[in-house]
Amino acid sequence: MKKPDLQYLGEFIKLFSFKGEIILYSEASSDTIDNIESIFVEIDKSYIPYEILRIKSHKKNIYRIRLKNVSTESEANTFLKKNVFIQKTKNSISNNFVDNFEIYNNNEFVGVVISTINKTGQTIIEVKMSKKNVLIPLADELITEISHEEKKINMILPEGLLDI
Repeated sequence: MKKPDLQYLGEFIKLFSFKGEIILYSEASSDTIDNIESIFVEIDKSYIPYEILRIKSHKKNIYRIRLKNVSTESEANTFLKKNVFIQKTKNSISNNFVDNFEIYNNNEFVGVVISTINKTGQTIIEVKMSKKNVLIPLADELITEISHEEKKINMILPEGLLDI
């Protein structure tokens, strides 16, 4: 699987038990996490798929995960500090993954995402600019790059959209 086909989900931060459970930190909504059946773990710049046997909310943004074929503490230990991804879907960036991200238009700072609106068929982000808030469609056609590590989205916005 190539990285462009994947979306950042979070990071394995510690072990939970000696039976191979791993703690995942993710800012994804619990609805998104609850529906995941498999993940991709970044290992040596490759993305290795793993089937999820069980996933359970542990604390806010913290989840206990049990992966297929990982049943010991030493096996689970190899996953620590590894980035976790899920396969991109049509609506994959719409689940509050982008709150507090910085938005750039042609590499020029626009503002910070303060909320995500999913009530219409199109996901819309509300961006706080210096003097006002603007609504921007979160469409794949407008996005040129997403950096989850830096919490940045670079877009090419239609002319006049920020003036509304």
